[in-house]
Amino acid sequence: MKRSWFFFILIFGFQFLNAQVVRRIEFSGNKKTKEKVLLRELTFSVGDHILQKDTLQHSTNSENNLFNTSLFNFTEVTFRDSANDWIVKVNLQERWYIWPEIHLEFQERNFSEWWKNKDLSRLDVGVRLNKLNFLGRNQTLQLNVFRGFTESIGFQYKIPYLTHRQRDGFKIASDYSTQNEVFTDIYNNEMVYIKNDSIPIRTKFHAQLEYFRRTGFYKTQYFNVRFFQYRGSDTLSHYSDRYFGRPDSFLRLMNLSYRFKLDKRFSQNYPLEGYFFDFQWDLFGLGKLDQSNLSIPRFMTSFRIYKKLSSHQFWALGTHINHYFSQNIPFILQSGLGFGQYIRGYEPYILYGTSAGLIKTNYKIQLLAPKSVTLPFIRKFKKFSKMHVALYWNNSFDAGFVLNNNPQTNNLTNKILMGIGSGLDWVTYYDVVFRTEYSINQYGEYNFNIAVVAPI
Repeated sequence: MKRSWFFFILIFGFQFLNAQVVRRIEFSGNKKTKEKVLLRELTFSVGDHILQKDTLQHSTNSENNLFNTSLFNFTEVTFRDSANDWIVKVNLQERWYIWPEIHLEFQERNFSEWWKNKDLSRLDVGVRLNKLNFLGRNQTLQLNVFRGFTESIGFQYKIPYLTHRQRDGFKIASDYSTQNEVFTDIYNNEMVYIKNDSIPIRTKFHAQLEYFRRTGFYKTQYFNVRFFQYRGSDTLSHYSDRYFGRPDSFLRLMNLSYRFKLDKRFSQNYPLEGYFFDFQWDLFGLGKLDQSNLSIPRFMTSFRIYKKLSSHQFWALGTHINHYFSQNIPFILQSGLGFGQYIRGYEPYILYGTSAGLIKTNYKIQLLAPKSVTLPFIRKFKKFSKMHVALYWNNSFDAGFVLNNNPQTNNLTNKILMGIGSGLDWVTYYDVVFRTEYSINQYGEYNFNIAVVAPI
Protein backbone atom coordinates (compact mmCIF):
# COMPACT_ATOMS: atom_id res chain seq x y z
CA MET A 1 0.00 0.00 0.00
CA LYS A 2 2.80 2.40 0.90
CA ARG A 3 4.55 1.55 -2.37
CA SER A 4 1.38 2.42 -4.33
CA TRP A 5 1.14 5.79 -2.63
CA PHE A 6 4.83 6.39 -3.33
CA PHE A 7 4.41 5.77 -7.07
CA PHE A 8 1.26 7.94 -7.17
CA ILE A 9 3.07 10.86 -5.51
CA LEU A 10 6.08 10.33 -7.77
CA ILE A 11 3.99 10.41 -10.98
CA PHE A 12 1.96 13.42 -9.80
CA GLY A 13 5.13 15.28 -8.84
CA PHE A 14 6.71 14.48 -12.20
CA GLN A 15 3.69 15.90 -14.06
CA PHE A 16 3.67 18.99 -11.84
CA LEU A 17 7.34 19.64 -12.61
CA ASN A 18 6.61 19.40 -16.35
CA ALA A 19 3.64 21.77 -16.15
CA GLN A 20 4.18 25.40 -17.08
CA VAL A 21 2.82 28.39 -15.20
CA VAL A 22 0.32 30.78 -16.77
CA ARG A 23 2.36 33.95 -16.36
CA ARG A 24 0.11 36.43 -18.18
CA ILE A 25 -3.26 36.66 -19.98
CA GLU A 26 -3.52 39.27 -22.73
CA PHE A 27 -6.89 40.39 -24.14
CA SER A 28 -7.55 42.10 -27.47
CA GLY A 29 -10.78 43.18 -29.15
CA ASN A 30 -12.72 43.84 -25.93
CA LYS A 31 -13.37 47.54 -26.42
CA LYS A 32 -16.51 47.49 -24.25
CA THR A 33 -16.33 44.31 -22.19
CA LYS A 34 -14.57 44.47 -18.83
CA GLU A 35 -11.70 42.02 -18.32
CA LYS A 36 -13.22 40.57 -15.15
CA VAL A 37 -16.22 39.44 -17.22
CA LEU A 38 -13.83 37.65 -19.59
CA LEU A 39 -11.77 36.09 -16.80
CA ARG A 40 -14.99 34.57 -15.39
CA GLU A 41 -15.32 32.40 -18.54
CA LEU A 42 -11.74 31.11 -18.73
CA THR A 43 -11.02 27.63 -17.40
CA PHE A 44 -7.65 28.75 -16.01
CA SER A 45 -6.16 31.69 -14.10
CA VAL A 46 -2.83 33.42 -13.80
CA GLY A 47 -0.57 31.22 -11.68
CA ASP A 48 -2.13 27.90 -12.71
CA HIS A 49 0.20 25.05 -13.75
CA ILE A 50 -0.87 23.57 -17.12
CA LEU A 51 0.66 20.73 -19.09
CA GLN A 52 1.29 21.07 -22.83
CA LYS A 53 -1.22 18.29 -23.59
CA ASP A 54 -3.99 20.12 -21.69
CA THR A 55 -3.70 23.47 -23.47
CA LEU A 56 -5.95 22.48 -26.39
CA GLN A 57 -8.78 21.47 -24.05
CA HIS A 58 -8.43 24.70 -22.07
CA SER A 59 -8.48 26.73 -25.30
CA THR A 60 -11.56 24.94 -26.68
CA ASN A 61 -13.59 25.15 -23.47
CA SER A 62 -12.66 28.79 -22.84
CA GLU A 63 -13.51 29.81 -26.41
CA ASN A 64 -16.86 28.09 -26.10
CA ASN A 65 -17.63 29.69 -22.73
CA LEU A 66 -16.83 33.13 -24.11
CA PHE A 67 -18.92 32.55 -27.25
CA ASN A 68 -21.93 31.36 -25.24
CA THR A 69 -22.09 34.71 -23.43
CA SER A 70 -23.48 36.03 -26.77
CA LEU A 71 -21.14 39.00 -26.45
CA PHE A 72 -18.80 38.01 -29.30
CA ASN A 73 -18.97 36.88 -32.93
CA PHE A 74 -15.58 35.19 -32.78
CA THR A 75 -13.36 34.02 -29.93
CA GLU A 76 -9.81 32.65 -29.99
CA VAL A 77 -7.65 31.53 -27.06
CA THR A 78 -4.02 30.56 -27.75
CA PHE A 79 -1.18 29.45 -25.45
CA ARG A 80 2.32 30.67 -26.30
CA ASP A 81 5.45 29.18 -24.71
CA SER A 82 7.65 31.95 -23.31
CA ALA A 83 10.73 30.91 -21.29
CA ASN A 84 8.93 27.80 -19.99
CA ASP A 85 5.90 29.85 -18.96
CA TRP A 86 2.56 30.31 -20.71
CA ILE A 87 1.51 33.64 -22.19
CA VAL A 88 -2.16 33.33 -23.14
CA LYS A 89 -3.66 35.54 -25.84
CA VAL A 90 -7.42 35.98 -25.99
CA ASN A 91 -8.57 37.53 -29.28
CA LEU A 92 -12.20 38.63 -29.51
CA GLN A 93 -14.57 40.29 -31.94
CA GLU A 94 -17.33 42.05 -30.04
CA ARG A 95 -20.86 42.17 -31.34
CA TRP A 96 -22.99 45.22 -31.91
CA TYR A 97 -24.63 45.82 -28.54
CA ILE A 98 -27.42 48.30 -29.34
CA TRP A 99 -30.19 46.58 -31.28
CA PRO A 100 -33.39 48.36 -32.35
CA GLU A 101 -35.07 45.15 -33.51
CA ILE A 102 -38.18 45.17 -35.68
CA HIS A 103 -40.22 42.11 -34.71
CA LEU A 104 -42.91 40.36 -36.74
CA GLU A 105 -44.62 37.68 -34.66
CA PHE A 106 -47.43 35.30 -35.59
CA GLN A 107 -50.33 34.98 -33.17
CA GLU A 108 -50.58 31.37 -34.30
CA ARG A 109 -48.09 28.96 -32.77
CA ASN A 110 -46.06 28.56 -35.98
CA PHE A 111 -45.72 29.78 -39.54
CA SER A 112 -47.66 26.93 -41.15
CA GLU A 113 -50.75 27.69 -39.04
CA TRP A 114 -50.67 31.37 -39.95
CA TRP A 115 -50.12 30.58 -43.63
CA LYS A 116 -53.44 28.72 -43.86
CA ASN A 117 -55.39 31.99 -43.63
CA LYS A 118 -52.62 34.57 -44.27
CA ASP A 119 -54.49 36.99 -41.99
CA LEU A 120 -52.36 40.11 -41.45
CA SER A 121 -54.55 41.13 -38.49
CA ARG A 122 -53.13 38.13 -36.62
CA LEU A 123 -49.61 39.52 -36.70
CA ASP A 124 -47.85 41.49 -34.00
CA VAL A 125 -45.47 44.18 -35.20
CA GLY A 126 -43.17 45.72 -32.64
CA VAL A 127 -39.90 47.35 -31.74
CA ARG A 128 -37.58 45.83 -29.16
CA LEU A 129 -34.67 48.01 -28.10
CA ASN A 130 -31.85 45.96 -26.62
CA LYS A 131 -28.81 47.41 -24.91
CA LEU A 132 -26.59 44.37 -24.54
CA ASN A 133 -23.38 44.31 -22.51
CA PHE A 134 -24.58 47.41 -20.65
CA LEU A 135 -21.68 49.12 -18.84
CA GLY A 136 -19.38 46.46 -20.30
CA ARG A 137 -20.51 44.01 -17.58
CA ASN A 138 -22.76 41.72 -19.66
CA GLN A 139 -25.84 43.44 -18.28
CA THR A 140 -28.97 43.60 -20.45
CA LEU A 141 -31.48 46.43 -20.70
CA GLN A 142 -34.51 45.77 -22.90
CA LEU A 143 -37.55 47.88 -23.81
CA ASN A 144 -40.31 46.67 -26.12
CA VAL A 145 -43.52 47.94 -27.68
CA PHE A 146 -45.87 45.78 -29.79
CA ARG A 147 -48.96 46.66 -31.81
CA GLY A 148 -51.37 44.41 -33.67
CA PHE A 149 -53.14 41.29 -32.43
CA THR A 150 -51.56 41.80 -29.01
CA GLU A 151 -50.65 45.30 -27.88
CA SER A 152 -48.02 45.40 -25.19
CA ILE A 153 -45.30 47.43 -23.54
CA GLY A 154 -42.59 46.13 -21.24
CA PHE A 155 -39.04 46.23 -19.99
CA GLN A 156 -36.34 43.94 -18.60
CA TYR A 157 -33.09 44.62 -16.75
CA LYS A 158 -30.64 41.82 -16.03
CA ILE A 159 -27.45 42.00 -13.95
CA PRO A 160 -25.51 38.70 -14.18
CA TYR A 161 -22.84 39.63 -11.62
CA LEU A 162 -23.88 41.30 -8.38
CA THR A 163 -20.79 40.41 -6.32
CA HIS A 164 -17.04 40.35 -6.91
CA ARG A 165 -17.13 36.52 -7.01
CA GLN A 166 -19.40 36.79 -10.10
CA ARG A 167 -21.76 34.02 -9.09
CA ASP A 168 -24.96 35.84 -8.14
CA GLY A 169 -27.26 37.67 -10.55
CA PHE A 170 -30.58 39.49 -10.57
CA LYS A 171 -33.32 40.28 -13.08
CA ILE A 172 -36.37 42.51 -12.92
CA ALA A 173 -39.04 42.60 -15.63
CA SER A 174 -42.57 43.84 -16.18
CA ASP A 175 -45.07 44.12 -19.03
CA TYR A 176 -48.66 45.14 -19.74
CA SER A 177 -50.73 43.84 -22.65
CA THR A 178 -54.24 43.88 -24.11
CA GLN A 179 -55.95 41.52 -26.58
CA ASN A 180 -59.11 41.82 -28.67
CA GLU A 181 -59.10 38.10 -29.45
CA VAL A 182 -58.41 35.42 -26.83
CA PHE A 183 -57.71 31.68 -26.96
CA THR A 184 -60.36 30.21 -24.64
CA ASP A 185 -60.84 26.54 -25.52
CA ILE A 186 -59.72 23.53 -27.56
CA TYR A 187 -62.14 21.80 -29.94
CA ASN A 188 -61.12 18.85 -32.12
CA ASN A 189 -57.52 19.46 -31.02
CA GLU A 190 -57.51 23.01 -32.42
CA MET A 191 -57.55 26.41 -30.73
CA VAL A 192 -60.89 28.21 -30.24
CA TYR A 193 -60.97 32.02 -30.01
CA ILE A 194 -63.52 34.65 -29.02
CA LYS A 195 -63.26 38.16 -30.43
CA ASN A 196 -64.45 41.72 -29.96
CA ASP A 197 -63.34 44.24 -32.59
CA SER A 198 -64.18 47.35 -30.57
CA ILE A 199 -62.64 46.83 -27.11
CA PRO A 200 -59.95 44.61 -25.55
CA ILE A 201 -61.32 41.33 -24.21
CA ARG A 202 -58.46 40.74 -21.80
CA THR A 203 -55.75 42.78 -20.10
CA LYS A 204 -52.70 41.33 -18.44
CA PHE A 205 -50.13 42.80 -16.08
CA HIS A 206 -47.00 40.85 -15.19
CA ALA A 207 -44.04 41.62 -12.91
CA GLN A 208 -41.03 39.43 -12.16
CA LEU A 209 -38.12 39.35 -9.73
CA GLU A 210 -35.44 36.73 -10.33
CA TYR A 211 -32.32 35.81 -8.37
CA PHE A 212 -29.92 33.32 -9.89
CA ARG A 213 -26.63 31.74 -8.89
CA ARG A 214 -24.14 30.34 -11.41
CA THR A 215 -21.74 27.80 -9.90
CA GLY A 216 -18.63 27.14 -11.97
CA PHE A 217 -19.26 27.39 -15.69
CA TYR A 218 -22.25 25.14 -16.32
CA LYS A 219 -24.62 25.01 -13.32
CA THR A 220 -27.20 27.73 -12.63
CA GLN A 221 -30.06 27.94 -10.12
CA TYR A 222 -32.99 30.33 -10.60
CA PHE A 223 -35.40 31.57 -7.91
CA ASN A 224 -38.40 33.46 -9.27
CA VAL A 225 -41.29 35.44 -7.83
CA ARG A 226 -43.88 36.48 -10.43
CA PHE A 227 -47.09 38.44 -10.12
CA PHE A 228 -49.93 38.12 -12.64
CA GLN A 229 -53.16 40.07 -12.92
CA TYR A 230 -55.72 39.22 -15.60
CA ARG A 231 -58.94 41.10 -16.19
CA GLY A 232 -61.63 40.09 -18.68
CA SER A 233 -64.36 42.16 -20.33
CA ASP A 234 -68.06 41.29 -20.46
CA THR A 235 -67.40 39.27 -23.61
CA LEU A 236 -65.08 36.99 -21.66
CA SER A 237 -67.31 36.82 -18.57
CA HIS A 238 -69.41 34.00 -20.10
CA TYR A 239 -66.30 31.79 -20.03
CA SER A 240 -64.95 33.04 -16.72
CA ASP A 241 -65.56 29.95 -14.56
CA ARG A 242 -63.51 27.71 -16.84
CA TYR A 243 -61.03 30.29 -18.12
CA PHE A 244 -60.13 32.07 -14.85
CA GLY A 245 -61.36 29.40 -12.43
CA ARG A 246 -63.71 31.94 -10.82
CA PRO A 247 -66.94 33.77 -11.83
CA ASP A 248 -65.82 37.42 -11.79
CA SER A 249 -63.56 37.61 -14.90
CA PHE A 250 -60.62 38.59 -12.75
CA LEU A 251 -57.60 36.67 -11.55
CA ARG A 252 -54.68 37.85 -9.47
CA LEU A 253 -52.04 35.36 -8.38
CA MET A 254 -48.43 34.85 -7.41
CA ASN A 255 -46.15 32.30 -9.03
CA LEU A 256 -43.13 30.94 -7.15
CA SER A 257 -40.62 28.82 -9.02
CA TYR A 258 -37.24 27.16 -8.67
CA ARG A 259 -35.18 25.96 -11.63
CA PHE A 260 -31.88 24.12 -11.86
CA LYS A 261 -29.96 24.07 -15.15
CA LEU A 262 -26.86 22.11 -16.19
CA ASP A 263 -25.73 23.27 -19.64
CA LYS A 264 -22.65 21.70 -21.24
CA ARG A 265 -23.57 22.30 -24.88
CA PHE A 266 -20.87 23.41 -27.29
CA SER A 267 -22.83 26.38 -28.72
CA GLN A 268 -26.17 27.08 -27.14
CA ASN A 269 -27.93 28.46 -30.23
CA TYR A 270 -27.25 25.40 -32.43
CA PRO A 271 -25.55 22.63 -30.42
CA LEU A 272 -23.86 19.67 -32.10
CA GLU A 273 -22.05 18.22 -29.08
CA GLY A 274 -22.62 18.17 -25.33
CA TYR A 275 -25.69 17.81 -23.14
CA PHE A 276 -28.34 19.83 -21.28
CA PHE A 277 -30.49 19.04 -18.25
CA ASP A 278 -32.93 21.11 -16.24
CA PHE A 279 -35.91 20.79 -13.92
CA GLN A 280 -38.35 23.31 -12.54
CA TRP A 281 -40.90 23.42 -9.71
CA ASP A 282 -43.75 25.93 -9.93
CA LEU A 283 -46.49 26.91 -7.54
CA PHE A 284 -49.35 28.87 -9.11
CA GLY A 285 -51.31 30.72 -6.46
CA LEU A 286 -50.87 31.04 -2.72
CA GLY A 287 -54.44 30.23 -1.70
CA LYS A 288 -55.98 32.91 0.50
CA LEU A 289 -52.65 34.70 0.86
CA ASP A 290 -52.86 36.18 -2.65
CA GLN A 291 -56.69 35.84 -2.74
CA SER A 292 -56.54 33.60 -5.81
CA ASN A 293 -57.85 30.55 -3.90
CA LEU A 294 -55.47 28.53 -6.06
CA SER A 295 -52.49 26.37 -5.13
CA ILE A 296 -51.38 24.40 -8.18
CA PRO A 297 -47.95 22.70 -8.16
CA ARG A 298 -46.26 21.83 -11.45
CA PHE A 299 -43.05 19.96 -12.27
CA MET A 300 -41.14 20.20 -15.56
CA THR A 301 -37.89 18.63 -16.68
CA SER A 302 -35.96 18.17 -19.90
CA PHE A 303 -32.81 16.41 -21.03
CA ARG A 304 -30.96 16.76 -24.34
CA ILE A 305 -27.83 15.07 -25.60
CA TYR A 306 -25.85 15.84 -28.76
CA LYS A 307 -23.35 13.47 -30.36
CA LYS A 308 -20.88 13.81 -33.22
CA LEU A 309 -20.96 10.54 -35.16
CA SER A 310 -18.34 11.50 -37.73
CA SER A 311 -16.87 14.64 -39.26
CA HIS A 312 -20.16 15.39 -41.08
CA GLN A 313 -22.81 13.40 -39.18
CA PHE A 314 -24.56 14.31 -35.93
CA TRP A 315 -27.28 12.84 -33.72
CA ALA A 316 -29.40 14.37 -30.97
CA LEU A 317 -32.04 13.24 -28.49
CA GLY A 318 -34.32 15.46 -26.43
CA THR A 319 -36.94 14.62 -23.79
CA HIS A 320 -39.49 16.80 -22.01
CA ILE A 321 -41.92 16.05 -19.16
CA ASN A 322 -44.60 18.39 -17.78
CA HIS A 323 -46.89 17.36 -14.89
CA TYR A 324 -49.50 19.20 -12.78
CA PHE A 325 -50.26 17.89 -9.29
CA SER A 326 -53.86 19.04 -9.57
CA GLN A 327 -56.94 18.20 -11.64
CA ASN A 328 -58.73 21.55 -11.38
CA ILE A 329 -56.63 23.99 -13.39
CA PRO A 330 -57.99 27.24 -14.87
CA PHE A 331 -57.67 27.17 -18.65
CA ILE A 332 -55.36 30.20 -18.61
CA LEU A 333 -52.78 28.19 -16.60
CA GLN A 334 -52.99 24.93 -18.55
CA SER A 335 -50.30 23.62 -20.87
CA GLY A 336 -49.17 20.48 -22.69
CA LEU A 337 -47.85 20.08 -26.23
CA GLY A 338 -48.28 22.44 -29.16
CA PHE A 339 -46.49 25.68 -28.30
CA GLY A 340 -42.77 25.62 -27.47
CA GLN A 341 -42.85 21.83 -27.13
CA TYR A 342 -44.53 19.98 -29.99
CA ILE A 343 -44.44 16.76 -32.03
CA ARG A 344 -43.23 17.39 -35.55
CA GLY A 345 -46.06 16.35 -37.88
CA TYR A 346 -48.66 17.68 -35.42
CA GLU A 347 -47.91 21.41 -35.76
CA PRO A 348 -51.59 22.29 -36.46
CA TYR A 349 -52.79 20.78 -33.18
CA ILE A 350 -52.78 21.80 -29.53
CA LEU A 351 -52.91 19.17 -26.76
CA TYR A 352 -53.56 20.13 -23.14
CA GLY A 353 -53.64 17.87 -20.10
CA THR A 354 -52.37 17.25 -16.59
CA SER A 355 -49.32 15.34 -17.87
CA ALA A 356 -47.31 15.53 -21.07
CA GLY A 357 -44.24 13.71 -22.34
CA LEU A 358 -42.18 14.24 -25.48
CA ILE A 359 -39.20 12.51 -27.13
CA LYS A 360 -37.47 14.16 -30.10
CA THR A 361 -34.61 12.71 -32.16
CA ASN A 362 -32.50 14.20 -34.94
CA TYR A 363 -30.02 12.80 -37.40
CA LYS A 364 -28.30 15.50 -39.41
CA ILE A 365 -25.73 15.64 -42.16
CA GLN A 366 -23.48 18.64 -42.59
CA LEU A 367 -23.84 19.93 -46.16
CA LEU A 368 -21.77 23.07 -45.66
CA ALA A 369 -19.13 23.07 -42.92
CA PRO A 370 -19.05 26.15 -40.67
CA LYS A 371 -16.93 28.81 -42.29
CA SER A 372 -16.25 32.51 -41.87
CA VAL A 373 -17.29 34.77 -44.72
CA THR A 374 -16.40 38.45 -45.07
CA LEU A 375 -18.99 40.59 -46.84
CA PRO A 376 -16.95 42.97 -49.03
CA PHE A 377 -19.58 45.72 -49.32
CA ILE A 378 -19.55 46.31 -45.53
CA ARG A 379 -15.93 45.37 -44.88
CA LYS A 380 -15.36 48.54 -42.85
CA PHE A 381 -18.04 47.53 -40.33
CA LYS A 382 -16.15 44.71 -38.65
CA LYS A 383 -18.97 43.79 -36.27
CA PHE A 384 -21.18 42.91 -39.25
CA SER A 385 -18.89 42.14 -42.20
CA LYS A 386 -17.57 38.80 -40.87
CA MET A 387 -20.16 36.07 -40.39
CA HIS A 388 -20.55 32.34 -39.74
CA VAL A 389 -22.33 30.20 -42.33
CA ALA A 390 -23.28 26.51 -42.09
CA LEU A 391 -25.95 24.26 -43.62
CA TYR A 392 -27.35 20.94 -42.33
CA TRP A 393 -29.82 18.38 -43.68
CA ASN A 394 -31.94 17.50 -40.66
CA ASN A 395 -34.05 14.31 -40.29
CA SER A 396 -36.33 13.75 -37.31
CA PHE A 397 -38.50 11.24 -35.47
CA ASP A 398 -40.70 12.44 -32.57
CA ALA A 399 -43.15 10.76 -30.20
CA GLY A 400 -45.36 12.27 -27.52
CA PHE A 401 -48.25 11.66 -25.13
CA VAL A 402 -50.68 13.91 -23.24
CA LEU A 403 -52.87 12.67 -20.40
CA ASN A 404 -56.27 14.37 -20.25
CA ASN A 405 -58.96 13.03 -17.91
CA ASN A 406 -61.69 14.96 -19.74
CA PRO A 407 -60.72 14.95 -23.44
CA GLN A 408 -64.23 15.62 -24.85
CA THR A 409 -63.69 16.13 -28.62
CA ASN A 410 -59.89 16.18 -28.37
CA ASN A 411 -59.16 12.66 -29.57
CA LEU A 412 -55.38 13.10 -29.91
CA THR A 413 -54.89 13.02 -26.15
CA ASN A 414 -54.43 9.79 -24.18
CA LYS A 415 -52.60 8.06 -27.02
CA ILE A 416 -49.02 7.84 -28.28
CA LEU A 417 -48.46 10.13 -31.26
CA MET A 418 -45.55 9.89 -33.69
CA GLY A 419 -44.20 11.95 -36.56
CA ILE A 420 -41.20 12.09 -38.88
CA GLY A 421 -39.72 14.95 -40.85
CA SER A 422 -36.88 16.26 -42.95
CA GLY A 423 -35.58 19.73 -43.71
CA LEU A 424 -32.71 22.17 -44.00
CA ASP A 425 -31.13 24.20 -41.18
CA TRP A 426 -29.23 27.39 -42.01
CA VAL A 427 -27.00 28.67 -39.21
CA THR A 428 -25.41 32.11 -39.40
CA TYR A 429 -24.12 34.96 -37.25
CA TYR A 430 -25.71 36.69 -34.28
CA ASP A 431 -27.18 33.31 -33.22
CA VAL A 432 -29.58 33.17 -36.16
CA VAL A 433 -31.02 29.76 -37.11
CA PHE A 434 -33.41 29.47 -40.07
CA ARG A 435 -35.16 26.11 -40.53
CA THR A 436 -37.45 24.80 -43.25
CA GLU A 437 -39.06 21.46 -42.46
CA TYR A 438 -41.52 19.03 -44.05
CA SER A 439 -43.16 16.50 -41.73
CA ILE A 440 -45.78 13.73 -41.72
CA ASN A 441 -47.64 12.16 -38.80
CA GLN A 442 -48.92 8.61 -38.24
CA TYR A 443 -52.30 9.52 -39.79
CA GLY A 444 -50.72 10.52 -43.09
CA GLU A 445 -51.14 14.29 -42.61
CA TYR A 446 -48.38 16.43 -44.13
CA ASN A 447 -47.13 19.75 -42.85
CA PHE A 448 -44.59 22.37 -43.97
CA ASN A 449 -43.11 24.65 -41.33
CA ILE A 450 -40.58 27.46 -40.98
CA ALA A 451 -38.82 28.06 -37.64
CA VAL A 452 -35.98 30.21 -36.28
CA VAL A 453 -34.73 28.02 -33.42
CA ALA A 454 -32.71 24.81 -33.25
CA PRO A 455 -34.86 21.64 -33.64
CA ILE A 456 -33.69 20.24 -30.26
